[in-house]
Amino acid sequence: MDGLAIAACLRELRESLLSGVIQKIHQPTRDLVVLQVRAAGTQRVLIEPKAAGLHRTNVELESPQTPFAFVMLLRRYLRGGRITAIRQRGRDRLVTFEVARRAEGTTLRYELVCELVGVRGNVLLVQGGRVLGSMRPSGKNRIGGPYHALVPQAKDDPETVSLSWATAAAADEDVVRRLARTVDGVGRRTAEDIVASAGGVAEVTFADRLRARLDDVLRCVESPDATYVVTENRATFYPLPPPAEPTQTFGEALDRAFHVRLEEQRDRSEEDALVVPLQRALAKTRRTQEKLRDWLDQASAADALQASADLLMIHQRDIERGVDHAEVVDPTTEQVVHLRLDPSLTAIENAQRMYERAKRLRRGAPHVQARLARLEREAAELSEGVERARRGEPVDERALAHLPTPRKPPKGRTQPAGPRRYTIEGFTVLVGRSAKENDRLLRAAAPNDLWLHVHEAAGSHVIVRRGGSREVPQTVVVEAARLAARHSKRGGERRAEVVVTEVKHVRKPKGAPDGLAIVRNQDTLTVDLGPVEKNE
Repeated sequence: MDGLAIAACLRELRESLLSGVIQKIHQPTRDLVVLQVRAAGTQRVLIEPKAAGLHRTNVELESPQTPFAFVMLLRRYLRGGRITAIRQRGRDRLVTFEVARRAEGTTLRYELVCELVGVRGNVLLVQGGRVLGSMRPSGKNRIGGPYHALVPQAKDDPETVSLSWATAAAADEDVVRRLARTVDGVGRRTAEDIVASAGGVAEVTFADRLRARLDDVLRCVESPDATYVVTENRATFYPLPPPAEPTQTFGEALDRAFHVRLEEQRDRSEEDALVVPLQRALAKTRRTQEKLRDWLDQASAADALQASADLLMIHQRDIERGVDHAEVVDPTTEQVVHLRLDPSLTAIENAQRMYERAKRLRRGAPHVQARLARLEREAAELSEGVERARRGEPVDERALAHLPTPRKPPKGRTQPAGPRRYTIEGFTVLVGRSAKENDRLLRAAAPNDLWLHVHEAAGSHVIVRRGGSREVPQTVVVEAARLAARHSKRGGERRAEVVVTEVKHVRKPKGAPDGLAIVRNQDTLTVDLGPVEKNE
């Protein structure tokens, strides 16, 4: 969303949210905050700083079992508070919700500052100009320090842009770029729509039409005439021609786009669960093929090696031990041949080594060629498996057979029976010892048990048994997260991120290799790898 789209969205939000009371606050993921407000019924506002937007939503989003620290802070200070104002700085992507809350006979005032600027977006809680907390760490706005607002961009006010400006813009080779870079609140997509609806740069009256279309868009900020573009999954607050579909409100169009993005993210997570290991296996197969082809290139030099050995045998009396090269005359061609030697060997020993090398190359070539043919079939099966997994189709067993299998323990050592067991503050915590055991833990766990796994790395599954509906204290979750991190590829690092969710949000895809699982509605927790309680 650009600044004008945010302004149009706030136009709708103010009508329904002003003077509303904040009932609940959720943080479904690290980058989303949802405010549930009681005002003319129950309204939910979704704030997405990294997606540069906010809107009223009807999408149901589950909260993680263990809430983020930031949402706990918001609940402490804002729950029960009344929204007294919703402000946008000019046409910038900086929005502030002003909240007044009664406490102990006095009224406390807070600001929920939403920096909707994309990748570096953030949400901060501010009181009296000081930062109480933020969604993500900010070097510029440290907790307890003064709040420093985003630096405003020096752009032209769209309300006062003149026809002379439009004439100069029309003469620019890249009108869209000039519009987006110089007019406050106009993003790239909005600029493209304005230029397209102005009829194209070939029109004689293009400057007038450009100014007129900008005026039309500005009127839609005050009275949105929203559409949803299905083919692009995009919402606009101004009308677009078909195939764009008109919606009753801009919020409805934004909600449709968000719902599609959410489903796409879920589909990608399921797709990656099989695609990634298949891609890794395919890459490994292709690396092996390259090595074997290099070996065959060397095998083609077997005849040359034998010829060199023959020359060494002919001239072995003339070559002293300890030299690293020799120049000899080939009696068949009468040409001088340069030979590289091992100085630790005699001429005869160097020749014997060359004969043996040539013999091995000739003997091994048929086997390498046969293996290359097998790898060609394997690569084709894995490549097809990747494509089928991307399309959401079942992957052939032949492709899955090429995925790596769990390592077997060395001879003389038996794998310990059952998972590792820990007791932390009265809660039983189980840690898988192998991929197969990880699967067994997942199948045996209750739906509301907690499941933990190190983020984006191989490691053990960790289950915290809740024993019914008991709440798991944060201290237990942190210790279990440390276990998950220590029993993983990140076990040697000082800090690690760990995924935390309930077992009911974890499942294993059909046909997936041992230990592989898909996670939805996950939370992440960063832990220092400290000590844990002893095994039972």
